[in-house]
Amino acid sequence: MSNENIYTHIKDVFIDEDESLNFVNLDNSISCYNKIVLALKKPLKLILFYGKPGSGKTFLLNKIANDLKEDKSLIFFPHPFFSEATFIEALCEQIYGKKLEDINNFESFIKFYSKDFSGKDEILNNQMTVILDEAQLYPTELIEKIRLMADTRMFKFLFTIHKTENEDILAKDYFQTRIWESIELSSADVNEIIIYLQRKLSQKNYDKYLKFDKKDYECAYSFCGGNLRTLNKIMYKFYEICEYYEQYQPSKLSSDKANIMILTMAALDAGLIDA
Repeated sequence: MSNENIYTHIKDVFIDEDESLNFVNLDNSISCYNKIVLALKKPLKLILFYGKPGSGKTFLLNKIANDLKEDKSLIFFPHPFFSEATFIEALCEQIYGKKLEDINNFESFIKFYSKDFSGKDEILNNQMTVILDEAQLYPTELIEKIRLMADTRMFKFLFTIHKTENEDILAKDYFQTRIWESIELSSADVNEIIIYLQRKLSQKNYDKYLKFDKKDYECAYSFCGGNLRTLNKIMYKFYEICEYYEQYQPSKLSSDKANIMILTMAALDAGLIDA
């Protein structure tokens, strides 16, 4: 008889190592996925994709980038850039497979890149799409250069930004001016939390170890507030505690109040509530 603790493996489901392969479809994310893919096919200049932190924006972008990886006209930058030079160098590496000597600013890059096109039709037919995650962290000066790049029609950009309660990033002028289409990803509600957890575990055939009823899901939601990143942290800790009890105090797991108790312990550990 094996002494292997199943919870040792279950908790790792909530460590997101490959977000594109472990993507969980929810109503909001499916809708946004379709809107983004459709928008990327349009001859737009700038597209805005926004939502609260932890709503699943990066999950969705990784899914889109993975699904469209055969499209050589698509570039995805998951991390922000803080200078024009590093951004241009990264762009050159994506397009040409290497850094280009003396090409380290907007003007030199556009001059070099545009020499391959003879007219507007050729430019639009070869338009590159660049997806920028964490765009709220980009310096204003770099955002302005990116807008100028979009004006050439050789590139179109999808800005992905956080929408927070403390600072309405959407009110900033450079995210309002010239945005052609805006797409919002709402935070998950209780029903989507239920679907998320069930599907997340069923991907690894661990769904039978999710013994939650409605009040347990509502408890998890009250702690995470629809933030999927926070929910993953809670559930990782939840199953880590289950792992401990399974080994040392298995009777604790049979209590009717075990789920609420362990979720509360996980929330305390994450600093979401006070003792």
